[in-house]
Amino acid sequence: MALLEARAVTVRFGGNVALADVDLTAEAGQVTGLIGPNGAGKTTLFNVVSGLIRPKAGRVLLDGRDVTRLGPAARARRGLGRTFQRLEIFGHLSVRDNLRVAAEFHRDGLPADGILERLGLADIADVRADSVPTGRARLVELGRALAVRPKALLLDEPASGQDEHETGRFGELLTELAADGLAVVLVEHDMRLVMEACDVVHVLDLGRLIASGPPDRIRADAAVLDAYLGAPS
Repeated sequence: MALLEARAVTVRFGGNVALADVDLTAEAGQVTGLIGPNGAGKTTLFNVVSGLIRPKAGRVLLDGRDVTRLGPAARARRGLGRTFQRLEIFGHLSVRDNLRVAAEFHRDGLPADGILERLGLADIADVRADSVPTGRARLVELGRALAVRPKALLLDEPASGQDEHETGRFGELLTELAADGLAVVLVEHDMRLVMEACDVVHVLDLGRLIASGPPDRIRADAAVLDAYLGAPS
């Protein structure tokens, strides 16, 4: 059984269908990619899974429990971590205190210093978060999500603002987190990161799931090439 599941999720905004009967599964110990063109519904699906949007139809299950009617805070307490497409950190706090705030939310939160070391942020632990370059600020946001000891981790375009070296290291970090037993779900436009880090990739287009499978299969899928990836080079 998958650690995180979205089953037959449908979302409508007025007369527009944002998601149509979408299924998504994420296994513990794997990095799962969610890709597609802008407007495909990726962030909307993340918002459904994390409790920010109530679907018109469908269910969300976390570790075998139906959490569809729970709010974001309750889902976080049950083991769901999240980062956002638009960088969300407490700019007036230090990097360390950003993590401490999250850890205090969880009665068994992880110590901030251990996370700082793991993410390579110890050298800027006492620096105000709003003075940290975007690439490393993305790691601060990841650290804050890790501080609540998640079972499943949703990452929405986490490589945005990172340089090539930072992105390469970030991919290695995702693999390490999955190896620790987390179910990591990644929305990302950097296809090199997706294809190298992910075990399974789901593809959305116009609110519909058009393909799912390992990266090699997704690269060669005609519908995916037509909707998003383009002709192979």
